Amino acid sequence: MEDTNADYTALQSWFHEPELQQWVWCDKRGEPPVSLERVIEKYGARIKNPVDVFPYFILRKGEPIGFIQYYLADDHRIGLDMWIGTAAERNRGFGSEALRQMTAIILQKHPETKELFIDPEKANIRAVKCYRKAGFQEEYEYTDEEGALCLMMKMCFEK
Repeated sequence: MEDTNADYTALQSWFHEPELQQWVWCDKRGEPPVSLERVIEKYGARIKNPVDVFPYFILRKGEPIGFIQYYLADDHRIGLDMWIGTAAERNRGFGSEALRQMTAIILQKHPETKELFIDPEKANIRAVKCYRKAGFQEEYEYTDEEGALCLMMKMCFEK
């Protein structure tokens, strides 16, 4: 399915959504409202020509409700980022289902994968619960470069 201007408009609106602003941003935490042009510039290139970051819109009934991407950390480890952008679609299981589907896609495209990881801020309780529900297990806590306490969560595969 092709990306559309509506997809990018939705993505832009999610960066402006108050609840998500504390966890998700286009370039940096606390940024001013991001323009549609900046969203298209950053994410359009990734979507049209994925090299090491592979982004997807999470769709429900053909409409974008969230965003998920994975990136190659090394030959056997893949990291993920995701969010449900539409407030009405949160707490309905769509995030954990998107992660399960993305896991299947990753393992099909990258069969050598031994580990998936995702690292939400520990205070982002909704995300931590979602990732647990999808099968990720907590490994350790660390402080990121911006001073936030994060939780490294992993899903491992025997090879």
